[in-house]
Amino acid sequence: MKSDKLIGELSKDWEWVSFLTRYCAGRNLGNVFCEDFKWWVLGAAALVVAIVAWWILGKIAKVYGNWKHRRMLAKVADSETMDKYRWSDNGLPEAMTSSDQRAAKPRKSDGIVEK
Repeated sequence: MKSDKLIGELSKDWEWVSFLTRYCAGRNLGNVFCEDFKWWVLGAAALVVAIVAWWILGKIAKVYGNWKHRRMLAKVADSETMDKYRWSDNGLPEAMTSSDQRAAKPRKSDGIVEK
């Protein structure tokens, strides 16, 4: 079967890579035999560093974007816009104030609502 051959080949490749790793990880890194291995390891390490840096920069960009958005929302309107919504004569709009709303609520005492 083809899957048996594929698994066998992958097993042989894995054995070769593990032997190469053990051989070159020792004091034999300067050998010509380990030169390609060294460049592959450096390339893999550079790829990992690039991925981690990309992730960190993405997080920083997201935080900066949120901060910028909150800052934009927090800007105070100009005096013309504020004058449109300002109450005059110390009068309140027709809605009840929060203290009036609390005073109008029925009071509870011992679980019995008084009316």
